[in-house]
Amino acid sequence: MLIFLSQGLCLDPTAVTKAFTQCHIIVFSTMFCFIVYPTAVMGITTCLRYLGYNEYFRVGMVVTAVMPTTTAMSTILTTLSGGNVPVAVANATLNNLMGIV
Repeated sequence: MLIFLSQGLCLDPTAVTKAFTQCHIIVFSTMFCFIVYPTAVMGITTCLRYLGYNEYFRVGMVVTAVMPTTTAMSTILTTLSGGNVPVAVANATLNNLMGIV
């Protein structure tokens, strides 16, 4: 929470507003987070079932796959890689809100 607050306070309000208008990035990231990655993990867990892996392990993989990433991790990694931090904050916030629903 502290990292998210410090990152949010350092951002320019116009940059955050502009970040929410870059829908193609947010849509791609959201689709990857909630559709592509969980589908790939479902395929992997199906293969693991035939290899005799524990059911609880497979269920844990699926549950972890459908959870959105933390806002702090998104902003830290984006800052370290020199990426667009306002878009990362906007995307992580929206994904976390969608993850609650």
